[in-house]
Amino acid sequence: MKIKALILSAALAAFFSPAHSQESPPPGIKPMVVPFQLFCADSFEFLMNVLAVDFGEAPVAMLYLREGNVEKGETPTTMVIFTNEKNTQSSIIITKKTQYEESSCIAWSGRSPSGMALSLAPDPQFPPEPVKKEGEEL
Repeated sequence: MKIKALILSAALAAFFSPAHSQESPPPGIKPMVVPFQLFCADSFEFLMNVLAVDFGEAPVAMLYLREGNVEKGETPTTMVIFTNEKNTQSSIIITKKTQYEESSCIAWSGRSPSGMALSLAPDPQFPPEPVKKEGEEL
């Protein structure tokens, strides 16, 4: 499981490096470059249709990795989690959009015959909010 997480982290960092190029990782975390293949298309809609028709998957959650307005030259980046009705397979799609093009990639997909392809914590125990230091942006 740790290897999958490291590979996914490295792939996302490589694909979206401008989004966090100014930030330093927390102590104990280091960048790692690993060979990783992504499957990409020129539109999110195309990938969404492929996942629906070929795999029976539908979007169940969306995360904004970076909000933005394309008309203002900003680059919104989203991650969408898909799963099928029986929860036996899931996929993660990352989409980056500019004013002139869109790129959507399957960053991860997997299967779970036991129906655990996507599991949400029923009662997550969140740590306290980090304290913002003067002049620091969270």
